[in-house]
Amino acid sequence: MKEDQRIAFLVTRDGMTAAVTWVRRTMIIYRSAVLAKSHYASGQLYRREFIEAYCAFKKWLETRSTG
Repeated sequence: MKEDQRIAFLVTRDGMTAAVTWVRRTMIIYRSAVLAKSHYASGQLYRREFIEAYCAFKKWLETRSTG
């Protein structure tokens, strides 16, 4: 999975705390982008990709908080 690979890279490079911070910040950015009519992420071509990435980030965070 693409997002898992990105996160694994960040964990290796920057550590778990920095990766968690990045994931949370990116989730906020992606959600705002999808909801903003003027952002390309709200368009038909990219909306699904942004939402799927958001869900992957959310799932990753949930597995970290329960493990």
